[in-house]
Amino acid sequence: MEPMQVDAPAANTAPMALEVLSLINDSRMTYGLRHQDYQRYREYCAHRVRRLRQLLELTKPNNKNVNQQKRLPETFSDARFLHLYVFQVERAWAYAMELKQESSSSMDMRKRHHLRKRLRKASQHADALSDLCDQQSVESRSVLDVKAYGARMKGYLLVEQQEWQAALDQFVIARVIYDEFGTASDDPQQEALCYAAIDDIDPNIRFCAYKLQLDTSNIPHLVDDLRKKNATVSALEPQLAQVTTQSSKKERPTLKWRGTTIVLRNDTVVKALEAAQQKSEWNEAEKVVKKAVKDDKEATAKVASSQSAKSTQDLQSVYAYVIYNLNARIIHRNIESALKAKSQDAVRLFDDILQIIQTLRELPMDDDLATAFEAELDVLEHYYRGYRCMYVAQVYGDLDRAAESVAMYQRAQTYMVQTKQQLQRLNGFQPDTALTVTEEDLSKLEQRIRSGSWKMHAAWHLAQDKNTSTTELSSKLEQLKLDNDTYLIDDLDSYPAALTQDSAMPKLVPFPPKLEAVVAKPFYFDLAANHVQYPDSLTLRAEDRSSGLFSKFFGFGKS
Repeated sequence: MEPMQVDAPAANTAPMALEVLSLINDSRMTYGLRHQDYQRYREYCAHRVRRLRQLLELTKPNNKNVNQQKRLPETFSDARFLHLYVFQVERAWAYAMELKQESSSSMDMRKRHHLRKRLRKASQHADALSDLCDQQSVESRSVLDVKAYGARMKGYLLVEQQEWQAALDQFVIARVIYDEFGTASDDPQQEALCYAAIDDIDPNIRFCAYKLQLDTSNIPHLVDDLRKKNATVSALEPQLAQVTTQSSKKERPTLKWRGTTIVLRNDTVVKALEAAQQKSEWNEAEKVVKKAVKDDKEATAKVASSQSAKSTQDLQSVYAYVIYNLNARIIHRNIESALKAKSQDAVRLFDDILQIIQTLRELPMDDDLATAFEAELDVLEHYYRGYRCMYVAQVYGDLDRAAESVAMYQRAQTYMVQTKQQLQRLNGFQPDTALTVTEEDLSKLEQRIRSGSWKMHAAWHLAQDKNTSTTELSSKLEQLKLDNDTYLIDDLDSYPAALTQDSAMPKLVPFPPKLEAVVAKPFYFDLAANHVQYPDSLTLRAEDRSSGLFSKFFGFGKS
């Protein structure tokens, strides 16, 4: 097509954008190539070319009613002119692939010759499209995208012509461009398209390298070596650097959760997470991330690549992070409400909490993190089950069913023992976890369970008195005080006493004891007893008895 003279566009017209990969992928997947129907796709491309010519007024009838092509405008700002060339390339390529399918089951050399002609036609249209992009106002990224597309078509032609080195150079050019686009892209769908194109190019690079007796064990390393020797790639380096700098002028934000770093590629998701972390708007974040997961699923259904699994996994991890924090917020709210609510309402609240724990078990988690996450959920589940059993026991206590209440308290105590054992095996929760259970939490809950159990035992004993009415029983239970300042030794006539919520053991006596004055006799020291002499033996006492009366009277015989 020869350009015709038209007025130049305004200077402030924005450059045209042409997303070749997105355009051809949508067309191929919609019109036949999902099932490798090249004939249907070729017919669609022919119809699309004809329709674009009509819309762009590039046809004119003559006397024989045959459409004759008009010349292209010298300058234009409508990207449909570029689409026209893309579908011309696709029509020729689809025809070549159709011939390749037919020639694979026969030895007809005419079809092989026709195949090469159609690939040559596709390569020519691709070169014309590249030249047109250089002449018009087109975005730099679109220009490189078109060059990569043309290099692929030229590489397919050179493979059919068995020119292995030239084909390898063309495939390296295309792969380098797509690799740079995939690394710097902020759009997950565009990134998946780039890596899907790389997956299509790599087998051709491996085949050409095999024919050239090169090492094919590591394709990325081989491409890096050939990139340094390729003059075309060296000429494109400034444009690649400019495009990648514009695309990645700011580093991608990351999210750290449970010891892993998640790369955030979606700007909408990033804004939603920032609002959720600062303003606790987790409901809105859940809607945004859920929509992103849905869009990613649809994009993956359209095009899958070797790198799409990583992108999908990161998005699934973000979704798990948002759902976890949203449900953690609900659990904290339910616990605060249960502390102020009636026992019956508290039981329903903890039923909801246990249901949430089961929901958290279904979150998509990486295999390396799933084991520790499940262990944390086991600790939380047994802890909240102990809470629920305690409130159920209180409900039975309000209904004067002491036996059932005591049984529920015992079940709650069993859950506490299991929670302690699991917590010891867990070796602590992750530092950035919103739901945790500490030894202090267990001690407080266990103390409440023990206090309630003792109170129900007392209620049962009081109920055994047949003379005690229900009103009197309730009054006596209300008089049972478990305060922090009572000791068993001070109140031995009431039952129970001295068990508090803040201490793990009942207080028997105050220790150290208080200093008090005691009543006692004064000490008496008998100093005169030190001068009294007592007989040392029976002999001396016997001698005293044998002395006469006369000697005793005059004092003789005394020592």
